[in-house]
Amino acid sequence: MAGIFEPKLAPALRTHLEGIDLQALSRIDSSRLASRTIPSIGSIELVNAHDFDKKYDALYIKAFPKTAERERSDLIVARLAAQFAGRRTSLAPYRIVGIRDAEDEAIGAAQFSVLPIKGGEFTVPYLQYIYVRGENRRQDMSEVLHTITLAVAVADARQMGNRIVPFTVFETEPPGYGEDEESRAFSVTRAQVHSKGGAVGVVLEKDGKEVSPHVQPGLEVGDSPLSLMWAVRQSPLPGREWRIEDLGEDLMAAYYQSSRDEGFPEENIRLAESIVKERCRGSEWRLMPLDQVKFH
Repeated sequence: MAGIFEPKLAPALRTHLEGIDLQALSRIDSSRLASRTIPSIGSIELVNAHDFDKKYDALYIKAFPKTAERERSDLIVARLAAQFAGRRTSLAPYRIVGIRDAEDEAIGAAQFSVLPIKGGEFTVPYLQYIYVRGENRRQDMSEVLHTITLAVAVADARQMGNRIVPFTVFETEPPGYGEDEESRAFSVTRAQVHSKGGAVGVVLEKDGKEVSPHVQPGLEVGDSPLSLMWAVRQSPLPGREWRIEDLGEDLMAAYYQSSRDEGFPEENIRLAESIVKERCRGSEWRLMPLDQVKFH
């Protein structure tokens, strides 16, 4: 797949991914991408602060209209500026992979942090937002974004001491979640789509029931915590065997540490973290088919 994408990779991204076999990280056959996806792509890039503001922000806001679920754009711009200026050496790398069309307009993007996990062996890309504009859906664009996200995390993990990237974790709504019949039906459909893409749900099992191990802190002072769910997509090259039973609590700790490092309100983080820790008492971390998750 490197050959297919070579003309599409922007220089900075091409340099960052040097030596990484993109085909080995893809879940989609190269012939399908060549016919279905590549013709619509003008370029694939690591998005900088200026280009996010001018090219991607409007699509980001349209994709996530609820302010309680969408991080402020000015914070994203500041974080990207610091990342590109080399001022985040003590923090988890923050990345946006973007796709543009031949007219230089945004097709979609994936926004994520690359979280080092306690112990020094693993690093996990934490995908906060992924979005594709309407006219380019059903073209495997999200699969391209997932593949390049994983590749960028592998490159970053090498710079962290040759760590292993076993999977990507992302936030999603549980099947059946929503405020009305339409939104609940959509959440079920989305879970089915994620499942077809290889994602599985992360749950806490307690007394024969499943509960979510993920509570997102309110993004602004006074905002309530948001209980969604985590899903993971195992890397096609996981590096070594891993178990969520062994990594779950360390993943949770890395997530809340990153939230603190990025300056989210401490009182919000403490509240969300306390809710999850209470859920963890007497529970077992488990993976299960995403479209079968039913939280209690």
